[in-house]
Amino acid sequence: MVYAYQRAGWHDAAVLERLDGVDWARITHAYGPATDVPDLIKDLCATDPDRREKARWQLYGNIFHQGTRYEATAYAVPFLLEVLADVECADQGELVRLLAAIAVGYDEFWLPDGLPIEEQRRAAEGGAMLLAAAPHPGDDEWDEDEGDAQYIEALSPQEQEAMLAHVSLAAYEAVRRGVPLYRALLREDDTGVRTAAAYLLGWFPEDAEGTLPALAATAGSDVDDALAATARVSMGLLGAANEFDDARPVVRWATAIGQVRVFGAGAGQEAVDELRAWAGGAGRDERVPFLDGDLVGYATLAVDRLAP
Repeated sequence: MVYAYQRAGWHDAAVLERLDGVDWARITHAYGPATDVPDLIKDLCATDPDRREKARWQLYGNIFHQGTRYEATAYAVPFLLEVLADVECADQGELVRLLAAIAVGYDEFWLPDGLPIEEQRRAAEGGAMLLAAAPHPGDDEWDEDEGDAQYIEALSPQEQEAMLAHVSLAAYEAVRRGVPLYRALLREDDTGVRTAAAYLLGWFPEDAEGTLPALAATAGSDVDDALAATARVSMGLLGAANEFDDARPVVRWATAIGQVRVFGAGAGQEAVDELRAWAGGAGRDERVPFLDGDLVGYATLAVDRLAP
């Protein structure tokens, strides 16, 4: 299997040299200088599962803090991809979900429409220069207690928005570089890994041409129902709808979600009736990553898009 990030093993000397070669003390995450990030990334490959889990949750807390991405986030992602590509990686599904969070934040902000990446790019214009001009740890202007707060407060609201958008976009682009790897993960044996990969691939509309065939091969009736459903929702986000060719309830739900995403108020009556039935009921399936498995909530959002 050929990955974008391929090597014999995580402890390859060149990879570790690159990891230790980043000046983590000069870039920040939620709690200041990101000096703890290298050890946390190394711990993702520990033999102790508790140690791996602790490292993941600490990364959720510092490079992805309550949905916010930081300068250190984009620097960490290439090494997360190195871990994910390791044939001995023990928690691929969990790592893919972490990468998804880094890429888009909380998906509730974007569903049911998908990520407006062109708007994100426009919002980030000028943000790179503003970030480069900001004080960093070790600079005279850097405040040990308040960090770069004074610099940020001196910016206009538009400049603050541009800098934040740039940081988020940099993290997104770093995750996007792993798209070939996520497509390859769709062929793994582990259903949880395949489902997580199918979910993540739905957030990269600029790569839809190469991704849709891979998702279509994962959306059939011969796979787990939650996996097929996740692949169909992601296909909808990328602009392709499926037919009602699978009677399993969660797959019918996903087919209707996809049709409404692609056709809007022009979706067929079968899709409209399916979603209205879900929106008026109760149901969760935490195997489906979108909205943390809130099928009713997603159906309700989709029904709201049916009005002309």
